[in-house]
Amino acid sequence: MITDYLSFLDARLPGLVAGAHLYGSRVLDDVVADSDLDVVVEVSRLVEVPSFEGADVTVVLAGSLERPVSDVTPLAGEVTPVLWQQLRTVGQTVRGTRPSCPLDDGDVEAYCRANLVEYWDRLFTAVRAMPSLTRGDILWVGLGPARLWHTIRTGEIVSKSRAGELAAARWPDLPLLDVVAARRDPSVSLTASHAQAAVDLFDRIRADVTT
Repeated sequence: MITDYLSFLDARLPGLVAGAHLYGSRVLDDVVADSDLDVVVEVSRLVEVPSFEGADVTVVLAGSLERPVSDVTPLAGEVTPVLWQQLRTVGQTVRGTRPSCPLDDGDVEAYCRANLVEYWDRLFTAVRAMPSLTRGDILWVGLGPARLWHTIRTGEIVSKSRAGELAAARWPDLPLLDVVAARRDPSVSLTASHAQAAVDLFDRIRADVTT
């Protein structure tokens, strides 16, 4: 897919794509049926990068990945300490030079802690009020916070599936391996018990990272 995407860009922006770097599920060995192509594109000048179905694209000016994330304003998408950490550790450069993505000590942990409060706390307030959750809802809320939990504890960026496995090992009474299996296999059923497990997991994560 990345080859097709770069060919698409080169045909529309000839000579302007200076770098391309993969991150996310394709470098974390966690590709499932609906996985996007997560890619950071470096362009040599200000330009609008056309959309491409199935690609989640962050666009920056060439050289931006050698600067602290707080100094970078993307042309499209979002830049975060977690993205910088992925690119500098597990990211795959498919065009250009592998970036250094400098980070200050504690940037990644601070971002993850803030995200737990600013995004996930608010989301779970809504989740608790819902009479039921869809399969997609359960997969999202059941695995997303686990990734932050692991990164806060270790600094390591892992996939959603791996985070679910790690959380299951920490809290084996919760049916989290079912959620991991359902992410990989659409035939695996999820029920209200799995929705409740997602809520319980979030509460345990919040307690675990604040002790």
